[in-house]
Amino acid sequence: MEYLQSLLCSSRRGLIAVLLLLCACTPQESTQQKEADGEGDSSQPQKPIRLVYPDGYLLTAARILGNGENLVVVPPSSDEVFTELTRKEVSPVPAELIAQDKERDVALVKLKPDMKIQMPEGILGSAENEARGVMLMSLGVPFGYYRIHSVFATQSILSGRIKSHTGTKLLIFDRRVQYGEIGGPLVSVPSGRVIGVIGGVFDPLELVGKETSADAYPINPDLSYASSIEYGAELLNRTLRESSGA
Repeated sequence: MEYLQSLLCSSRRGLIAVLLLLCACTPQESTQQKEADGEGDSSQPQKPIRLVYPDGYLLTAARILGNGENLVVVPPSSDEVFTELTRKEVSPVPAELIAQDKERDVALVKLKPDMKIQMPEGILGSAENEARGVMLMSLGVPFGYYRIHSVFATQSILSGRIKSHTGTKLLIFDRRVQYGEIGGPLVSVPSGRVIGVIGGVFDPLELVGKETSADAYPINPDLSYASSIEYGAELLNRTLRESSGA
């Protein structure tokens, strides 16, 4: 369970390595976030992103990055046990889009400042090794649109593993995610390793490549899906090989 403890630790040493929150927006001239009184946009959503390599590489969902420009990363606040509802002041770190696979809905982002960050080794796991029914945990900022900027850890179980009509390996779990959780990590509790990148609410029609018709039965599943972490690992490994000249 030491990997899981590393994921949840709140020490200064592990602050950035634990969880980084991505804001796919233009950096503000000031880090002071105004109150909702007409001065600036205080409702800018935050999206979760996972640090996966000590050199500052991070994985998230490709769909949340837009055109991939003007990205900044905001470390979560962990100075207090009970955090403030809304963060009025942040210290964003510039980041850039390195690679993405839109078909698999994964993207690799890197912090622009060169830095070495301490983190557990082997943090990426494999969905192939997890049994149906295993306990899972996801990390994210589910209610960022409501200016609730706290990181939430939520529990679920692995309901199944399937392939979409495009051949993408998906992990289905028994919880309905919020929009602010898309792009966050899906973690196997027994191994403490990340096995997926959260994609959204499970839609059977989208899975088979069909559109909703007027005579279709209404579907409101309390299920969600994540893309297998292997697609993110492929982006990371390819980038590392290219940067080393191998």
